[in-house]
Amino acid sequence: MKNSERNSVLTLSLSAEARRDLKSIQDYLAVEKESPLTALKVIEKILDRIESLLNLPDSGTLLSPKVDFSTTYRYVKASGYLIFYRHENNQILVDRIIHGKRNYITILFPTSRD
Repeated sequence: MKNSERNSVLTLSLSAEARRDLKSIQDYLAVEKESPLTALKVIEKILDRIESLLNLPDSGTLLSPKVDFSTTYRYVKASGYLIFYRHENNQILVDRIIHGKRNYITILFPTSRD
């Protein structure tokens, strides 16, 4: 890592989809699973994991070995969920938060049907 990169301040942002993902996770656990306390704990763990990326932005696993094309996505795990993000230009951009048992590749990269 270059000195200029070490000294620069990272910013963190969540996409609108990532924010919707968090809301969906909370709603699912609180309402469908009837566990508001679990919902709060899971959301807190996810947000803590996201915040930890500010200290180790490249700590996530690269997604590119799992797909047949180039991508800059990385992911980290928290409470069974995968947090997909990109580290670009001193920014951590969280794009999606998807349960690890879902087909996250098709969610992240939907195929277009003509």
